[in-house]
Amino acid sequence: MSPVLRTPRPTSAASHAAAERTGHVVLRGTEVPARAHACPGTPTMAQVVVLDGTAVPTPAHYRTWSATLAAHGFTALRTGALAPRQAAQAEQAGLVCVQELALLDVSAPFVIGKVTTGKVTTGKVTTGTRRLRESELGIAAEIDAAAFGLTWALDATMLADIRTATPSHRARVVMADGRVAGFLVSGRAGRTGYVQRLAVDPTLHRRGLATALLRDSLRWMRRGRVRRAFVNTHVENTAALELYRRHGFVELPERLRVYEGPVVR
Repeated sequence: MSPVLRTPRPTSAASHAAAERTGHVVLRGTEVPARAHACPGTPTMAQVVVLDGTAVPTPAHYRTWSATLAAHGFTALRTGALAPRQAAQAEQAGLVCVQELALLDVSAPFVIGKVTTGKVTTGKVTTGTRRLRESELGIAAEIDAAAFGLTWALDATMLADIRTATPSHRARVVMADGRVAGFLVSGRAGRTGYVQRLAVDPTLHRRGLATALLRDSLRWMRRGRVRRAFVNTHVENTAALELYRRHGFVELPERLRVYEGPVVR
C-alpha cells in the first residue's frame, strides 16, 4: 500500500474560504503553466493541474505554487498522475505518494465489437451513446463521486478541464432508465489517443455501459487515425483492468503515481 498523507480539517477563516471556493486558481510565477482546483472530498486540498502534460515540474515550481495556494487558504496540494521523471521531482520536493496507477496501451487496429441494447430488471438500458452536454457536467460529477469516492472524485469544473487537455476531445454519456448512467471523456493529440475519465453509476455495473462508452471512444480514435491509445487506472481496480484487457490494452511496466504534500507559505 502507498503511504497516505493525512490532511487537517478546516480550522481557519482562510480554510473555510478555500472550502467555499468555486472555479480555479491560476498558478503563476513559473514557466510551467498550471492551475488548481479545490478537491471535492477535501476542499482545503488543491488539485494541481499542469496544463502541459510533458512538463517536468521541479521542487522550485512546487515551492512557488505552494506559496500561491497558501495565500488562497489551501493547506495541502495533490498532483495529477505523474510519470517516473515527474514523480522523482515531486519526491525531491518532499511530496508523498498516495496512489499508484497501472498504465495500459493498445495499438491500432483496435478491438471493437458490436454494441447492442439489453434489458435489465430496472428497465431499459440503452447502450448507444450521445454527446455529454454542458448542462450535464454536474450529473457526471455525481456519477464520478459515486464511482470513485469523494477522495478521488472530479467535480464539474475538473471534468470541463479534462476536455481541454488535448487538441481534440470526445465527451459521451450512456443512458439507462431515461437518465445519464455513465460518461467517458477521451482525448486525441496527433496520432495518440487517451481514455481520460470513465465512470458508470455503481448501481448499473455489469450492464455493458462501460463497454459501450469505451467502444465509442475507440471508434472515434480509429476515425482520427490514432495509432496508439493509453489509459490508466488504479492497480487494484480489477473490473476496469479486465474491461481494458478485453479491448486489447496491455499493462506497461511503467506505473504512474499521485502525490500529496502540505502547503507551506
